[in-house]
Amino acid sequence: TGMADSKEFASEVFMAMARRRKIDPEQGFTKEQLQECWEEMSDNNFDARLRIFFDMCDKNGDGKLTEDEVKEIIVLSAGANKLAKLKKHAATYASLIMEELDPDARGYIEIWQLEKLLRKMVMEEGSQDQMDQASTSLAKTMVPSSHRSPMQKQIHETVDFIHENWKRIWFLTLWGIANIALFIFKFIQYRNRAVFEVMGYCVCIAKGAAETTKLNMALILLPVCRNTLTALRSTALSSVIPFDDNINFHKVIAVGIAIGAGMHTVVHLTCDFPRLVSCPSDKFQEKLGPFFNYVQPTWGTLIASTPGWTGILLVLIMSFSFTLATHSFRRSVVKLPSPFHHLAGFNSFWYAHHLLVFAYILLVMHSYYLFLTKPWYKKTGWMYIAVPVIFYASERATRRVREKNYGVTVIKVSYRFYKNTTYKFPQYTL
Repeated sequence: TGMADSKEFASEVFMAMARRRKIDPEQGFTKEQLQECWEEMSDNNFDARLRIFFDMCDKNGDGKLTEDEVKEIIVLSAGANKLAKLKKHAATYASLIMEELDPDARGYIEIWQLEKLLRKMVMEEGSQDQMDQASTSLAKTMVPSSHRSPMQKQIHETVDFIHENWKRIWFLTLWGIANIALFIFKFIQYRNRAVFEVMGYCVCIAKGAAETTKLNMALILLPVCRNTLTALRSTALSSVIPFDDNINFHKVIAVGIAIGAGMHTVVHLTCDFPRLVSCPSDKFQEKLGPFFNYVQPTWGTLIASTPGWTGILLVLIMSFSFTLATHSFRRSVVKLPSPFHHLAGFNSFWYAHHLLVFAYILLVMHSYYLFLTKPWYKKTGWMYIAVPVIFYASERATRRVREKNYGVTVIKVSYRFYKNTTYKFPQYTL
């Protein structure tokens, strides 16, 4: 209504028709062209009307609508319909439309995006019969261009994930590379030794896994040095190192230890030991005799040796401590029958972790009394953990000293009575 009296609106329709057909408005329309335009304007099809409306907005004919073009058509429509309030706030409405229809912030919208908005308006204000007249040729959804195909969506989500987690990614990548490099180094080293002739690739895998375990047993102490991490968070290093993820990194390293220790143990028991025990005597004496004082071991002597029993105890202690540190046990999710119910809970996790002191002692013994390595400077287990253990012990000692310098005195206890329950609320002073 009102548009019939608007010469400006009629002029814009005329210009839009001419622009699409590449007709010079100054030259006018031929009779055939005018009939074609009239048939298009008389068509009640939703897509046809949308095309005309879009062409009216798209003044430069580039197939894209800028915010200024949207604002101009709002002003024109408001004037044609005598809607002064709409005309007054045209800039605001144009901005809102662009914000809604331009999720990629490209600075323009396309016809399919405009169609989405207008179809929604018709659905809210019109009948379903009106929508049934519209074709489905422009049935696109109003989503960002980065999500218009499964591959684009996956790429976009991957980029966002990397942007949000790049510090974690590079740090974990560095940790992974260090583990892989050590494994390969030790694997190649034992591939070129005489022991390979007896135990084959089994010994290479076992030694590679052992080397990563020693590294991770050293690294796992660093994320729990809380005083040091608190100080480092205020330095420039915090911009590239995820200090706030220290506990998560601690858990990741624990998984690495479990994998390395498990692989080392399984390969020794299922491959190395059987090959060593069953090796022909003459071959054993030639290749490995000097390492075992020319006495071929049995299963019993291998298990009873220092590397044997320390390795078994080490695996048992780590298995027990790591199990109680899992979420199910630490948070008492697991409900064990009495008297084992005490194993679930934070206290059990905390005290079980203190057993790892013995694990470090056993690790030093296990890696020092080796069969296949004799020079002390090639026994690297203690070298890996020496500095981290001293550093962590210093942290704990510092914490204990600080605790003694701060006392807490109970000055008052208040009672609060609730239904069937009495609560005590003590007040403290430092």
